[in-house]
Amino acid sequence: MSDKDSKKMPKADCCDQKGCCPSPADSTKQQPPSKKQWWKIAVFALGILMIIGATAYSVITRHINASSVPLDKSGIPQIASNTGCNAASTLGIGDLLWAQKLNPIFTDHNLIFVILPGDDSNSNTTLANRISDATAKIEARHTSVGTFTLSASDPEFSITTERLAITQLPAVLALSTTGNGAIITGDITEAKLLQTYVVVSQPICAPGSSSGCCSGK
Repeated sequence: MSDKDSKKMPKADCCDQKGCCPSPADSTKQQPPSKKQWWKIAVFALGILMIIGATAYSVITRHINASSVPLDKSGIPQIASNTGCNAASTLGIGDLLWAQKLNPIFTDHNLIFVILPGDDSNSNTTLANRISDATAKIEARHTSVGTFTLSASDPEFSITTERLAITQLPAVLALSTTGNGAIITGDITEAKLLQTYVVVSQPICAPGSSSGCCSGK
């Protein structure tokens, strides 16, 4: 074969032969996020964290503000002692046996709700639930609350209602370690229980009292 013929022969392209050339990179593979994409993700995550933080702060602040707002104490009867710090005696029932049984309860509690149940079990249940709800809110103010139910079968039940002129049951007596006591009858709502707590929790100081419950001036 002459040199002239060899020049006319087509040159073999290695890429025309299978497997002789490296295959191009697979364009279907997912590329890692660019720096710009990472920046967007970081900003989005930061925004979510700020929203969560703002929501939590709002809830906590609202709870603190609610606990610091003074409760309305209008329309709640108050019977203040001028002889001592025994709330049951303030109400005129301190000599009753059931009232004397409250003394150990006062050792660990600042306020006692005494329940005088009625004949309607549904009303009694509703009242018990409202007292439970009110107790939770009062104890959030760092005041320990106890409850005592005077059974309608107790011989002193009728004596208690007569002395306190209670004609509508169920009723509640609120007795505080301050010596204040209150009688709650009628529609006993959670709000009324909270208002009563404010009233009876106010410390009293009877002039000339030697009970030691008030600081002398």
